[in-house]
Amino acid sequence: MLLGGPNSGKTHYAGQLYGRLRRRPGVLGLRQDQGTPPDLGALEEVLRCLEEGRLADHTPTTSWEEVALPLVDASGRAMDLRWPDYGGEQLRALFAQRAVPDTWRERLIKADGWVLLVRLSAEVKYPDALEELAKRPNDQQPNIERVERWDANAQWVELLQILLHVAGLSVVARLRRPRLAVLLSCYDELEAGERPPREILAEQLPLMSAFIEGNWASEAASVWGLSALGRPLDRNSAEDSFIDEGPENHGWVVPPAGGSKDPDLSKPLAWLLERP
Repeated sequence: MLLGGPNSGKTHYAGQLYGRLRRRPGVLGLRQDQGTPPDLGALEEVLRCLEEGRLADHTPTTSWEEVALPLVDASGRAMDLRWPDYGGEQLRALFAQRAVPDTWRERLIKADGWVLLVRLSAEVKYPDALEELAKRPNDQQPNIERVERWDANAQWVELLQILLHVAGLSVVARLRRPRLAVLLSCYDELEAGERPPREILAEQLPLMSAFIEGNWASEAASVWGLSALGRPLDRNSAEDSFIDEGPENHGWVVPPAGGSKDPDLSKPLAWLLERP
């Protein structure tokens, strides 16, 4: 199950992953099955835009398309990755309305793994109010302002609790299913260096990080850095390097342990499919 809000990078990660699987396969590759080939038109369109050096259009708010990618791993095991492409506003509406449509409920119950895309640079984060109050002189009145949006820490924790409840999952014991891969998207926007992505998540969204660590078994959750494009692109102007070199030569992930950038965008998904 793919989970990500607006502008979290779901569409471009899907297109780049498809391009990698076709032209530069890594630990996962596309499986050539006989019979009716899957309809990959949505991913083809994203890849075409990237080949022209420009961003693809965002998925419409009300859209829900599901693309089935037939995959095979290095040991020859066959698998089908069902990649739902939906407008990220749907995830925000689910949180706001506290109501989960049947389309989501069925997939949450059946999914063995969840992929959670979080764009840290776009999240709303408020300063620690108690810490700010402690810095003020005793005679200074606090300036209380009404906030219009939730802090991302509380919002993600609340959303994860809703999804776990709908999937019928208890957190009395630490979860081993679904496996959870958190992808910190647009990682090139952060000054992370070679630090482990989990450390970056704990630094910027400590409550969310603590919730995941407290409710998933250590071997059932991982945090990755993801830059699907490797650099910013524009929707109205072309980036020559994507045209000349091909989009398959751009983009990378940083593994959970940190370190250097890895061009194999399929590794987080291959990790999801492992069985500890």
